[in-house]
Amino acid sequence: NILVGFLLIIICIPLVKQKIKMNKWYGMRFQKSFQSEENWYQINEYGGKIYIYWSIPIILIGIISLFIPPLGKTMNTLLSLAPLIILIPTVQLFIYSKKL
Repeated sequence: NILVGFLLIIICIPLVKQKIKMNKWYGMRFQKSFQSEENWYQINEYGGKIYIYWSIPIILIGIISLFIPPLGKTMNTLLSLAPLIILIPTVQLFIYSKKL
């Protein structure tokens, strides 16, 4: 989880800085994103910021899990939360893209 959180941050930094041109492989690819370059950069900048923000709980879950016994119920609960945390910014970004 720690590695995934940091990897997500590294991937999102170019999006926040608006360094990624419109493409089919890298970025926040919603229908609204492809309607104009302005939408592309706005949605990707916002998406990059919220994914970076939500990477912090994933990193914290990874750090906390280092101190919890591996077979405990708490550990399993923490590890199962990390993928769900990714859904939160995805929904936020979808709602944001609909407002543009």
